[in-house]
Amino acid sequence: MRKALLTVILSLLVIAGPVAGDNVKMKRVSDLRDEARVARADNLVLVLEFSSDDCTYCHKLEQLFLLPMQRNAEYDEKILIRTVSLDSFETLVDFDGQSMSTADFASRYGVSLTPTLLFLNADGKEMSDKLVGIWSEDFYGGFIDNRIDEARAKLTHVSLAESGL
Repeated sequence: MRKALLTVILSLLVIAGPVAGDNVKMKRVSDLRDEARVARADNLVLVLEFSSDDCTYCHKLEQLFLLPMQRNAEYDEKILIRTVSLDSFETLVDFDGQSMSTADFASRYGVSLTPTLLFLNADGKEMSDKLVGIWSEDFYGGFIDNRIDEARAKLTHVSLAESGL
């Protein structure tokens, strides 16, 4: 009986997946060319979160929305989520292979506050309006989903135009 109960409990934990306090973290981007290859191959929107380690709102955005989206299979066919740290001395390789500070990269997109979400295609072009800050937890997930849907519609339109349809 105890063995059967333990098996049921372990099965439920596997089905439920990770919990909020499980140390799952956002994947920091270091080379956008790699992320672009994946996004292009799978026709995904690249969602970039600009954050900093001491930003409590960034942690809230990640815990309430971004990490659950990463764990939700429904989003696997829509988006690729990565984070860009704006902490000092961080660098990355941009879409063109140029190494630069994350601050310079953020400046290129007009990002000056954290958290900020960008919705990009595989070439680094913004496909939807950015989201700056997190203001309404009740509606924020809907704002993200709307931006993703808008960006995906543009990706689909561009793909169809490139194929001549």
